[in-house]
Amino acid sequence: MNKSHEEEIKRFWEARSIYEKLKESSKGRGASGSSRKKFYFLDGPPYATGSIHMGTAWNKILKDTYIRFWRMSGFDVWDQPGYDTHGLPIENKVEKDFQIKSKSDIEKLGIEKFVHECRKFATKYIDIMNQQFANLGVWMDWKNPYLTLDNEYIEGAWHTFKIAFEKGLLYQGLYPVHVCPHCETAVAYNEIEYTKVSDPSVYVKFPTKDGFLLIWTTTPWTLPSNTGIMAKPSADYVKVKVGKETLIMAKVLMDDVMKRAGVTSYKIIGTMKGKKLDGLEYEHPLIDIFKFQEPVKHRVVLSEQYVELESGTGLVHTAPGFGQEDYKVGVENGLSIISPLKLDGTFNETCGQFAGIFAKTADRKIIDILKERNLLLHEEKVTHDYPLCWRCSSPLLEMAVTQWFFKVTQIRKELLKENKKVKWYPEWAGQRFENWLNSLGDWPISRQRYWGIPLPIWTCSCGEVKIIGSSNELPKLTDAQQKDAKGVMQSASYTLKDLHRPYIDDIRLPCKCGKEMSRIHDVLDVWFDSGLASWASLGYPNRKELFENMWPADLNIEGPDQIRGWWNSQLITGVITFNKAPFKNILFHGFTLDAHGSKMSKSKGNIISPEEVIDKYGRDVLRLYLLSSAPWEDFYFKWTDVDAIAKSFMVLENTYNYVKSYAPKAKKVKDLEPEDAWILSRLNNLIEEVTKHYRTYNIHKAVNAITNFMLNDFSRVYIKMVRDRVWPTYSGSDKQSAMFALFEVAKECSKLLAPACPFFAEHVYQIGELGKEESVHMCKWPKPYKKYANPQIEKEMEIVQEIIETANAVRKENNVKIRWPVENVYIESDDETVKGCLITFEKVLKNMTNSKYISHGKSEGYSKAFSKGTVYVSKNVLKAEALMRELLREIQSHRKLQKLIVEDKIVLYLDNDSMQEFEREIRDKVGAKNIIFGPIEKPTGQVQLEDEKVSFKIETLQKIYE
Repeated sequence: MNKSHEEEIKRFWEARSIYEKLKESSKGRGASGSSRKKFYFLDGPPYATGSIHMGTAWNKILKDTYIRFWRMSGFDVWDQPGYDTHGLPIENKVEKDFQIKSKSDIEKLGIEKFVHECRKFATKYIDIMNQQFANLGVWMDWKNPYLTLDNEYIEGAWHTFKIAFEKGLLYQGLYPVHVCPHCETAVAYNEIEYTKVSDPSVYVKFPTKDGFLLIWTTTPWTLPSNTGIMAKPSADYVKVKVGKETLIMAKVLMDDVMKRAGVTSYKIIGTMKGKKLDGLEYEHPLIDIFKFQEPVKHRVVLSEQYVELESGTGLVHTAPGFGQEDYKVGVENGLSIISPLKLDGTFNETCGQFAGIFAKTADRKIIDILKERNLLLHEEKVTHDYPLCWRCSSPLLEMAVTQWFFKVTQIRKELLKENKKVKWYPEWAGQRFENWLNSLGDWPISRQRYWGIPLPIWTCSCGEVKIIGSSNELPKLTDAQQKDAKGVMQSASYTLKDLHRPYIDDIRLPCKCGKEMSRIHDVLDVWFDSGLASWASLGYPNRKELFENMWPADLNIEGPDQIRGWWNSQLITGVITFNKAPFKNILFHGFTLDAHGSKMSKSKGNIISPEEVIDKYGRDVLRLYLLSSAPWEDFYFKWTDVDAIAKSFMVLENTYNYVKSYAPKAKKVKDLEPEDAWILSRLNNLIEEVTKHYRTYNIHKAVNAITNFMLNDFSRVYIKMVRDRVWPTYSGSDKQSAMFALFEVAKECSKLLAPACPFFAEHVYQIGELGKEESVHMCKWPKPYKKYANPQIEKEMEIVQEIIETANAVRKENNVKIRWPVENVYIESDDETVKGCLITFEKVLKNMTNSKYISHGKSEGYSKAFSKGTVYVSKNVLKAEALMRELLREIQSHRKLQKLIVEDKIVLYLDNDSMQEFEREIRDKVGAKNIIFGPIEKPTGQVQLEDEKVSFKIETLQKIYE
């Protein structure tokens, strides 16, 4: 089945409105008459960037497969897709389009214009991506996606924000956070990426009254903000004489420092414990340049926790304005907190000759000044991990800035408790999430940007602060105010048509002091947006019915980056708002990589788009390929593996075509032949197994179980066993039993395949007329065939298959072709089950071993051992019949070359009278109307076995009549 056939199926679905009918029917009543149980699937919102890639395709295919499964299982599934529409990813795109370099450029352009362009870009590709996902066969409510920019969604955010305030979980404070100097805003801990960089590594001397404290740092730009030096109280420190100077450092690191600095002559003149250094005052080496250092009392403080003795000097430069550890130690010890950088990363006007210089650029200048003052012992380069902005890839700076925070550390116990209630697939992903939760700090929730959910905080010059949780809390505006609000008011409800900046910035609230309160111009972290999805997408709190019927979400399916991303923000906001986790089950999937394990990227030229695979093989080949591996492991894309899946599909399609041709709408029978009973028992097991795997989110095991059953048990074993019994000319009493089993397996497996391979399942369901429903996707999920469960016959069939395989191996070893009949096959075994098999499956064994006689015992023939005994194959080949089998094979091959179908009759000419013995069998097997024996002019072909030959000629009836 190729892409064009899938297009036909798509047109069928669209013309018949199958998705819409399915959605409507799933809202009805169940078998018991009660309302169908709800299943709330929550789609993690991606950015609508314009085109999907293999990773997003895998993600949506996983989601679609489970949506289809649960819907077929009788649930009313909520399948609304969503899109992230705010934040720096959108702003950065617009900045690039307008060649914007800084926030001042945005202000010049105008916030209204900038926000308008952000909205345009955020929504520009939604329809395109909807179509791309739908093209994969993903059935979701593409006409009604939730968007984080909608007013109703924003109100959901404000609702949660106010609850955080009311619970005492919101605070404003000066705290070190990572700042992106390009975006000029704070970046949360879950938005940071790391890369290897080379930075200066310097050993700096800080003067004391009788020597120098030697510190080591890789961030010289933070030295202007130094207000303390940490020492480890339990460590041994030394005073080291180097020339005329005395340096203080940790004893264990002394030799390494001297070696690095190239100092060969030095002497210890004193030792002490680190605690003896507590309170030792020193002079800041750059105090004359950075005047704000003049009133600061610089001194040594103690820290057992934050001073390591593996590298450096054992004395840690401490700048509480630039680093969380420094900040904690600084607060604990009353050190001054100095942060003279602006959000763009440049030193402010208090920094003298450094004013306006970018922090990292200042490194060189600071080092040179220290060198001039003989305060630099040594300089080298060090390679280490450095944080980058998750979107623009700019190097981040950690600095203390005033931000609004959620006090996440206060609710950590609740977060961990709720996570224990969530079922993670696999379990280790839940443990990974727990480890992440244990490391959480407070969440800086505010962003100094433009395109995002506005912070619902109004302040007054008198110090009053007001948090609103709904637009209904905004004041009723007078007519004059409505005109002044840039035409953004709805006088009926007094809510803004657009709650974004700059319109919301115009709203003033009355303060109890009599003045007006203005909104803080910050917006919310974009991760906060998506974290609200489980209720804000349902319209909560303005609309409560959907929320009350469905929340929390039954299932999330996302990748590993959501451990610190979406699941993190969801759990925090869920616990803040409802004291509860917003999800019940989480399926964790890996990354998609190339065949060598590298990330796919344009720069590497190793990107493979979903469309490439679809154009070559079709959608369902892509789907089955992506679903066949454990979802939580990284997926290595290999064309050879795709090709193997495509070949499997060819076998599946041929199998269904076979069933259509030989077992159309077979009637149920009372008595089954042993092999028919076996395949139906295996079908029962398959349904149980696949259902279990789907319900436990082992989707790869489910699809592999189906394909293995179809390719092996059904196609390669069972159909070979019964093909003579369903041949059109066969009229034996056991024919209906085989036809019934063939049809039942084909019918039920089309349903089992439907979630993973919706196009193929629909195709075979329609051409095979496998059910009464309009579409296979309207069928109920198969229930196990309990009445056909037969463990004993399955056990016996395992033995039968081993006997057949052993007999075939014997033939191969002795150059006796399988299609050559032999006189007998004997099986020697003391196992009573084996003896029973020889009776129960006698006809099957004779047919599949191509022997005239099957019996228990020992023979003089070719032999080979199997697990329960020995198989003996007679050396006596029935040559005339063997020649006939070779003839049948060659005639069938020529029928295929002439593109004849089963119903096309031929006239067959044979020149060997020995074949008259098999005339009826030949006529039935090759579809011959007549067989004419005698000399042949221009034969179609010839077969030979040793010294016996048969030539043949094929003519179609149509050609004869012409």
